[in-house]
Amino acid sequence: MATTNNNTPAHASHAYLFKNGYGMIVKTFEFPSNNKTNGQCIELMDPPSNPTHGTFWIQSLSNKTSITSVRTKKTRKIVDKECFSVEDLVEANVGEKVEILISDDARQTKEWITGKIKSVKRFQQSSGDEDTNGALQGHHSVSSRPPTSNYHSSHNQSGSLVLFETVDNGLLGLTLASIKLIRGATLKTTYPHRVFKNCLSIDYKNDSGSNDTGLMKYLTYGITWAPSYNLVLLNSNDPSIKRLRLSSKAVILNDIENMTVDNLFCIVGFPNISKFASVIDPIISGDDVKTFLNSLKQSEATSGTGQSHIMLNSVMSQPAYTSQIPQHLFAPQMPTNISIPDDTLQDVNVDDLHLYEFKNILLQKKERLMLPIFDIEIPYKDVYHCKINLLQSAYIQLGSSEKKTFEEVWHSVEFENITNFVLTTAPIVITKGEQEQQFIGQDTLTYTSKGLTAFVNLTKALDVQIQAEENVLSTNPKRFKIGRTSFQTDNIEGKISIVNRKTETIVVVINVALSGKITKHSVEPKKDVIKTHQHFTNEQHDIRWEVTVKPKQTLDITYDKIYNKYV
Repeated sequence: MATTNNNTPAHASHAYLFKNGYGMIVKTFEFPSNNKTNGQCIELMDPPSNPTHGTFWIQSLSNKTSITSVRTKKTRKIVDKECFSVEDLVEANVGEKVEILISDDARQTKEWITGKIKSVKRFQQSSGDEDTNGALQGHHSVSSRPPTSNYHSSHNQSGSLVLFETVDNGLLGLTLASIKLIRGATLKTTYPHRVFKNCLSIDYKNDSGSNDTGLMKYLTYGITWAPSYNLVLLNSNDPSIKRLRLSSKAVILNDIENMTVDNLFCIVGFPNISKFASVIDPIISGDDVKTFLNSLKQSEATSGTGQSHIMLNSVMSQPAYTSQIPQHLFAPQMPTNISIPDDTLQDVNVDDLHLYEFKNILLQKKERLMLPIFDIEIPYKDVYHCKINLLQSAYIQLGSSEKKTFEEVWHSVEFENITNFVLTTAPIVITKGEQEQQFIGQDTLTYTSKGLTAFVNLTKALDVQIQAEENVLSTNPKRFKIGRTSFQTDNIEGKISIVNRKTETIVVVINVALSGKITKHSVEPKKDVIKTHQHFTNEQHDIRWEVTVKPKQTLDITYDKIYNKYV
C-alpha cells in the first residue's frame, strides 16, 4: 500500500531565484523504512507543473534507499469543499445538532425542528451490486460530486433521504428538498469531497531500519526576484563630509505554488539555462512523443538566438560600445563555425553567481513579497561624469571646419561598494535629506563588485562642457593586407576639451572607448583596459581619466594613436 506524503509539495529546503523568471526549487521528504522484500511505494502529491527538461530529479540523500521507479498517476484524495446550498450544509453537518426548517408544500405548512442529522442517503440509479448509501449512520458522507447548486435535479433532491433524530418524535425520514433552512451554533460550512489529484508514485527499497531523506529538485519558470535601490544624500553642517544612505530590497514574484522555504537565495549572475528552458520535463508534461520531440527541435533552433527572457539576468557593467562598431573594422570573416568570444561584459566575471540569502520565507502563489537586503551609510564624492564613444571617429574623419558637438555630462555621485554584497543591475531612486526626501531623479545602478566604485547620475551638468575630436596627422601610403582586405595606417591626434563654467573646483571623470594603439597622452589615465582579438585590426581601449578642473578653466587632454583603417 502506498504511503502518501502530503507535506512535501508545500515545503522547500532551498530555493534559488534568478532575475529572468527562473528558479531552482529543492524539496525534501522521507522514505519510511520497511522490511518488505518487494519494496514499498510512496506518493508525492501535486508535483510541479512545468519543470525544465533535464532538471527534474528525485533522489535519496544516502545509500540506504534505492529507488526502483518513479511514475505519474492520479490518486484519490479527500479535500474540504465549501457549501453552496442548503443541501450542501445538511450533508456537511451529519452528526451535528442543528435546527432545520421543513415545509410541506401540499399542506402549505412550515415548522422548525431541533435534532441531530444522522445521515444523508443520496438517490442513485445503480446496479444491484453497488453500495448506494452516501454515508453510514452517524458518519460524515464523502462526496465525489460537484456542489449542489449545479448538480441536483429536482428529482434527485426529492429522492434523497435525510434521517433526522429528534428528542420528541424520535427518528424522522425527510426528503432533502423539504429542508428549506438550517441553523446551528457551530454550523459547518465545508464538506469532505473526493477528488483525483496528480501525484508521483515512487517505488523504492529501504530496509535500513530507519527513515531516509529523499530529495526533489527542479528548475521552473514563473518565480523570480526584482531588485531595486534607494539612495538618500544626507545633509551635513560640514561641507567636507559627504555621506549617503544606500538601501536595497528584493521583491519576490511567485506565480507557481504555495511553499515555505527554509533557505531562499536571490542570485546575481548569468545562468547558463538557455538550452532547454522552453521544454517541460516529459515525466510531468504528459506530451505525446511527437509533441515532445518537436519542442526539443524548437528549443535547439532558438537556444543560440539570445532570447530576451534568458538574457535578463546578465550582470551588466557599462553600456557596451563594441556593438556599435561597423563590420569593416574587423578582420576578414572566419568560417561561421568558429565561436567569437563576447567582449562586451568587460570587468565582469560571468562565471560567478552571487547569493542574497533569506531564512524561513513563506511564499504564497500570486503573492508579492518585499525583503530588505541591506541599509548602510557610505561616504561619497561629487563628480562630473562623461562617457565618450570614439570607436567610429577615425573613419568618419570630420573636416576641421565642422562644428564638434558637446558630449553629455552628468553631475554624479561616486562611492565605493563597501557593503557585503555585490551590487546588481537595478533601478535606483535618488532623494536628498533624511526628513525632506527631496526627489532628485532615478537612474540605473550597474553591476559593481565588492570594493569597486559605482556611479549614480543625479542631473545633467549644463555648466560643464566637454568636446572630443580626432584628426589625422599623416597617413602611411604603404598598404598591407589581412586576408583579402587592404588597410593603411593613420597617425591620429586626439583631444578632449573640458570647460568648467562653474564657480567652484570640480572633479571630472571621463570614460572613453576608442580604437587604435595609443603612443602618447598628456594626462595619465586612471585606468586603461586594452582588448585585443584576432578579429580586431586595432586595439580597443576602455580608458578612464579623472581630472580636477578649477573654476572658469578649460583643460585639454591630448593623446596620439596609430590606427589601421580599411581602404
